[in-house]
Amino acid sequence: MSDPVMDAATADALASEASKAKRGHPASRFDHTIEGECSNCGTPLKGQICHSCGQDSDILQRPFWNHVLEILDGQLGVDGKLWRTLPALMFRPGYVTRQYLSGVRARYVQPFRLYIFASFVFLFLLWGGSGGIGDLFQNEAVDVDPETIAELEAEIAAMEVESPERAAQLRRVLNGLQGSEAESDSSGDLSITDALSTPGMREDMKAGVRRVLLPEEATEPAQPGDAEIVVGEPGANRMTLDVSGLAWLPYMARERLVHQIEIIIDDPSRWFEAMRASVSWLLILLLPVYALVIAIGQVWRRGFYYYDHLIVSLHFHSFLFILMAGLMLLSPLIGGWGVLIFLVWSNLYLYRLHRVVYEHGRFMSAIRTVTLDFTYMIILMFAFVLLMLVGLLAA
Repeated sequence: MSDPVMDAATADALASEASKAKRGHPASRFDHTIEGECSNCGTPLKGQICHSCGQDSDILQRPFWNHVLEILDGQLGVDGKLWRTLPALMFRPGYVTRQYLSGVRARYVQPFRLYIFASFVFLFLLWGGSGGIGDLFQNEAVDVDPETIAELEAEIAAMEVESPERAAQLRRVLNGLQGSEAESDSSGDLSITDALSTPGMREDMKAGVRRVLLPEEATEPAQPGDAEIVVGEPGANRMTLDVSGLAWLPYMARERLVHQIEIIIDDPSRWFEAMRASVSWLLILLLPVYALVIAIGQVWRRGFYYYDHLIVSLHFHSFLFILMAGLMLLSPLIGGWGVLIFLVWSNLYLYRLHRVVYEHGRFMSAIRTVTLDFTYMIILMFAFVLLMLVGLLAA
């Protein structure tokens, strides 16, 4: 005679093992799903997805690597969504956007997920490759041989008539380079760090900044060239900051700025690192701004909402990032033609985007493309200034 308790325990164990064998992965302690019923609402299932509440009946509690492999298989597989999305996104402007807004969404990568992927690839190539913005503050050699110094002296002499302040600033830089070269035992090649460490050069720049931004504490008036600071290599790769327009700020704000500027004068790479840490957030911030600009241009069109313009912005920026990444990879072959290809392709893409998504005519699409280009260029200029300011404050 059988024991009812043992029979029930045996039946539960067999059901559990059968469930594990069916699903192909270890069962979770949180798996209380009754076979054939949705664990969320109890509705009898007619497939993996509950037709009542939409919950997936699959078990999510599983080893971490199972999830990783599923993502890689879904995105990078031969028949994955990414390979169906990218060709259409790049070579059929507006098609993926139109399809997505029309409800055809399951076969394509979600717009924000696509944007994250495209921006990651672009930023990886930008920061990791050579010749990009990351080289601005690298300690590359600065040639200070006698011929170069003679050329610089001639340029400074010619500049003294038209721009004496600028000439005075360059004269100080040149004097610093000559002084450091005389004290160096090397063959005449100077790194950027060495160039900015020339006798008194850093201290001169700091003192000049204090005279301009903190006149209350200055013992002598500001000198010509004090308002401009050279950060980076005192040659082709450099950035010049003009702080004269910040003298109107409150004293506490100017004091804080002086402190941060002194930091980047001592170590310019800290400024770049702070800018690089903030650029991803700035790129995300540009998405709704660009969508708002499009929405303003389409304010008289019925049937379009801000969400639609945001999808257009996501797809267009994803296209730009992928295009720039591809041109960066092909730069050894195409050289300077990459800039022309980018300008032509991106504008044709934007033109077709207006034709396909917003159904404008040829003339209106061309006008809106030019207007968006001009407006977005202004926005990017302000965004770059904001990035520099954020980097300066966070250095």
